[in-house]
Amino acid sequence: MASLTSMTARATVRRRRLAFGAMLAVLVVGGGLALVRADRGDAAHAASSAPPQSPAAASQPAASSPDASTQMPGAWLAWITGSLPPDVSTQAAATTALGTTVAVAGDTRWMTASHDDTGAVVDRPTPPYEIPIDAFSVDPASYAPFIPPNVRDEVTSALRSGKAVLGTSSAQLRELDVGGSMTFGSRTVTVGAVVPDPVAGWSEMLVSRAVGTSLGIVDDRYLLALPPRQMTMPRFASIMHRIIPNTAIRMVPPGGSTYMRIASGVNPPIVMKETFGEFSAYPQSADPAYLNVDPAWYDANIVTRTVPILGQVTCNRRLFPMLISALTDVEQAGLGNELQVYSGCYAARTVARSPTAPPSQHAYGAAIDINAPENPYGAQPTMDPRIVKIFERWGFIWGGKFLTPDGMHFEYGSKPTASATGG
Repeated sequence: MASLTSMTARATVRRRRLAFGAMLAVLVVGGGLALVRADRGDAAHAASSAPPQSPAAASQPAASSPDASTQMPGAWLAWITGSLPPDVSTQAAATTALGTTVAVAGDTRWMTASHDDTGAVVDRPTPPYEIPIDAFSVDPASYAPFIPPNVRDEVTSALRSGKAVLGTSSAQLRELDVGGSMTFGSRTVTVGAVVPDPVAGWSEMLVSRAVGTSLGIVDDRYLLALPPRQMTMPRFASIMHRIIPNTAIRMVPPGGSTYMRIASGVNPPIVMKETFGEFSAYPQSADPAYLNVDPAWYDANIVTRTVPILGQVTCNRRLFPMLISALTDVEQAGLGNELQVYSGCYAARTVARSPTAPPSQHAYGAAIDINAPENPYGAQPTMDPRIVKIFERWGFIWGGKFLTPDGMHFEYGSKPTASATGG
């Protein structure tokens, strides 16, 4: 396809540098190729009641305890598929056993331009193309207890003054620092602080509730709680099910997830962009959950190749090393006949086909669906557990462990384990 998007000279150079960096992030390991983003991907989702420890975390040597002023407070996390009911924040705040709570709102907002602190353009996609930004909003006072003391004043001051807080990964991708700005149509937000990614909730942009409302960030996505006394998972589950009855809830104890946010075990958009490249796009008029993606990004990243068992598939070029390795192992294990139907990889749409959700991992070409007829979304998965184990060993997350099961679905989670690559 021919490119429909023009960038400034600086932005073009930056995109090329990011693409080159992503290529360098592919390492040859024991005959297999592995993506380097190991530190930011869980190999499995947390269970609804008690999450398993991340395999990556379990294999890491014990680190020295950081100073208390730099540690993220030990918050409990609760979220559901979609958005939280509107009264959850009020009910949680009135529940003594939960202690201090905060509801975090989040929606994808479309950035039309960005400028550095001198006013120079960094990004300006040609209309109608825009850049999807994973944006979250909080009440500054309510969020303050969930911020490490060493940056608490910096963050709350920026939020109260109507400025944005960026995580370090987002700031690096955007090439923005304090004083830079991000524009969303007629609304421009100045960057007031750059902090470690967990402080920003691994979002691409964190703003106050007031600014968020003006930008259209309206859906409460997850709840954090700091109980005043020791909490157990059964107790936390009992409380949350009273607040949100008759609903499947994902609950995670302090430190139980790499990201401690919505879709707790899934890579957030900032990690997907760092690994698979960032695109500009715009929602289709007939169905805004489907996207028209910049053809230049598509041509540079999405390819069709022949893989074992499934034949021709269309995915992100950076997914193929681990996908081919996983399918090869499935075939060698004599399980190839279990995989009957290739049901898609690249698909330019949002998560759960919601117009306010971020782009799906499929939109990056970083997820593949297999045996969809036997494993429809929301149904009890029938995928052979031996196949699941092989895919997880090669760094995939299986959708059968999602809050709403998606047994057909395997998506990029992290680089393959050492045992998978022979390392």
